[in-house]
Formats: sequence, C-alpha cells, structure tokens
Amino acid sequence: MIPNAPKNICIVDDDNDFVEFLGQYLGVRELLSAGFATAEALLKSNRMSSFDFYILDLGLPGIDGVDLITLIRGQTSAGILVISGRMGADAFNSALTAGADMFINKPVRFDQVYNAIASVCRRTALKSTASRPWRLDSRRSQFVAPSGTTVDLTPVELKILSCLCADFDNPMSRQDLADAAGIVQNIDDRNLDSAIFRLRRKIENGTDQPSPLKTVHGLGYQISEPVEVIDNRDGG
Repeated sequence: MIPNAPKNICIVDDDNDFVEFLGQYLGVRELLSAGFATAEALLKSNRMSSFDFYILDLGLPGIDGVDLITLIRGQTSAGILVISGRMGADAFNSALTAGADMFINKPVRFDQVYNAIASVCRRTALKSTASRPWRLDSRRSQFVAPSGTTVDLTPVELKILSCLCADFDNPMSRQDLADAAGIVQNIDDRNLDSAIFRLRRKIENGTDQPSPLKTVHGLGYQISEPVEVIDNRDGG
C-alpha cells in the first residue's frame, strides 16, 4: 500500500480503453479513480477540487494536457503524473515546466503507473510533514528547504527567487520577472521558462521535496507558500 496514498485519482485521456483498464487496475490496488475523455469534461464536472492526484495525457482534444496542468496547478498542489505518447524534449519540458511531477512515455505497464504514483506521494509526504518554512538566504546564495537541506543558487536563480519572494501574495509576469533577473527573452519566452524549469528541478533534486515555484496560467510565476527571506542587509 502506498504511504500517504491519494484518496481520489483523476484520469484524463481520450483513450477510453486505457482509462477503463487503468481504473480497474488501480481499484484492485485499493485506489479510487474517475476517468474523463477531455479536459473540458473534467472542468464541466465541477469536481476538480475533489481529486488529490491526476494522471493526464498531453495530446487531448480541445484544451491540451499542458494547459490543463497549468489550470490544475493554479488551484492545487496535488500530484500530477503525465503519461503520454507525445515524444521529445519539448513535450517533457513543457509538462514539467507547467507543474507536472513526473512524465512517463506510452506504452506503459500499469505497475509502472502504480510505482510512479507511489514515488510522487513520497515526495508529497515529505512536504506535508515539514514544520519549518522555506528560507532564502541571499547572503550565502542558498535556498533552504524545511528539512534543512540547501540548494546553492546561481546569481540569476537568486534574483528570480528574490523577486518572487518579495511579493508572496501576487504572481509576477514573465516579462517583469525576466527583466528583474536580467534574462533576455526570445520571441516565445523560452529563456525564462527554461531557467524556471532548471531551478525547479534543482530544488526538487537537491531537497527531495516539491518545489514551491508555481506557474500562474496566462501570466507568469509565483511562490506557492511563504518563504522566510534572510537578506544580506540584515547584518547577521
């Protein structure tokens, strides 16, 4: 049994057989799930807030998987597992930058799905049991997890986090964040998005906890939880 197992899993995939058989498999493993063929069907159900884990395809008709990830991540920190036949680095990077926790290529065995859910839930459990806030130590250019593990930041990464932490309650637009961090944007904003992706992966790999960096659909980025800032002007 998965520690901290999700109570209600949402599967969004236009392959009806995949949704049905995966749902049956998860049921045998004592995990409840509900399936939807499109993102629109999920949104119309008004059940998005009732799920604590999502399994998504990227190649959905209508609203695609990346946009759906962004919508979900704007409302919840629930686990998101992408299972898609869309290959290549662009698909992988787009999904994780939008806020997915893990990406698996189709075809996939159902036991792989179960193990992936367990892996994401372990990381979520680490976050939920942490008692201290994240800390940004600009004196040492470090981001400190609630567990006490640290991540060394580059000057650009420090600027990104400093800007986002300065106004925790409000998201920052891509352009404003890029300007503040000294990142020269190209025509499709990928320079900043790539920097955020690398920073998010660095935080998660270095601390074994979900990153507090959140994508805000149609705008930019935001810190998803309070961060204690240790400024270099504090003199301590």
